[in-house]
Formats: sequence, structure tokens, C-alpha cells
Amino acid sequence: MLVTELPLPHRPKGSPYTVNDQLMVTTALAIAHWNREHGARPRPLRITMPVDDRPRDTTMPIGNGTRLVEVPFAPGELKADLPTLLRRTAERTRALKALPRPQLGHGAALLTTPWAPVAVRAALTRGLRRAAAPWTSTTLLSNIGRIPYPLDFGEEAGRAHAVWFSAPARMPRGLTVTTASTAGRLHLALRWSRALLSHGDGAHLRDLFEHYLHTTEVTP
Repeated sequence: MLVTELPLPHRPKGSPYTVNDQLMVTTALAIAHWNREHGARPRPLRITMPVDDRPRDTTMPIGNGTRLVEVPFAPGELKADLPTLLRRTAERTRALKALPRPQLGHGAALLTTPWAPVAVRAALTRGLRRAAAPWTSTTLLSNIGRIPYPLDFGEEAGRAHAVWFSAPARMPRGLTVTTASTAGRLHLALRWSRALLSHGDGAHLRDLFEHYLHTTEVTP
């Protein structure tokens, strides 16, 4: 795992896209760049993203209210100019958020239904994970958003002025990109499986992410 702190990307007032869309485009461009450097043929990308479905009022339930969606990118789309790519990504993420879907997907909903003993369902899950690996998204992007107040851990520990968190990077999803913003800074954590990347690879991906994050700061 590698953590770093970056400036928050600028977004022109009235932009049709969000910071989350900028992070999604940044991740897609960085991965496409990485694949080109390593001689991979152009192919579609799919990036998994948690979507928060909880209402923002007094009816909001306690607990995990997110579900996972996959945001696709065709090879040709990533060659478009940045304003077009950001707009298309925003339209796509809005459409995916609007679709009703079980929290962890239809497959997970079936596997968590108590139709068989836990050990049987666990073995089936491992088998399905291996079988579906060639078609599974290899990257997850999770943006927790802005943390508007400092986290206070008491008199001895003091206040935290930076927050990092990371999602597991278990194969076949061997790379996770997680972000949070505090005090006007973006706190990025890259986590990867050693079966996919080495430590030096992670540092290079961080540099690519920083570069492409800056390119999303387009002006009208």
C-alpha cells in the first residue's frame, strides 16, 4: 500500500461533472497509460465504484448503504478531449446510480441467501471468483468525499488533519484506489496485490494518477 497527499482538483463552477467523475477519469487514463507502457493491446476498461444509496434526511439508516457498480470505458473513449470524456463519464455514472440493483450485485445476493450451509456457499464463491476472473473488473475506485471537520482522538492523541483509508485488493480485483478530502487536500491510498504489482509499480501508478488528475482541471 502507498499513501500520498495531492491538491484537490479544480472544477469550474457549473461543471456538469463532479470531483468523483474527475477521479474516475483520472483512474481510467492512468490504467490505460500503464497498459500501453506494458504492451497490452487496447481493450475496454471496467472500474468498480461504490454508490451510496442512503437518503440524506432523518430516514437515513445506520450501516453500510452502498452498492457496487462497474463503470465501462471503450478504448476509443479515452482518446477523446477531456471535456467530452468528463461529460460522458458523468452521464454514465448518473445512469448507473439510478438503476435499482442489489447491494453487492445479483450474484452476491444469491450466494448470501441461506439455501445451503455456509461452507458450501463459501466454496462455491471461491470457485466462481476464479472462473469469473477474466471478466472481472481489476480496479476499484472509492471516494469517501469531503470530511468537513477534524477527527479528534482525545487530549493525548490530538486531532487528525489527514485521513487515509483503503479497500482490500484481493485478486482478481488486484488494485484499489481510495480517496478522501480533508482541509482542502486529497488523500490518496493505492493498494495492490503482490500478484499484480510490485512496490515500484505502485509508485509509478501514483505518479500517473497525479499527472492525469491535473489534466482533468480543464477550463471552459
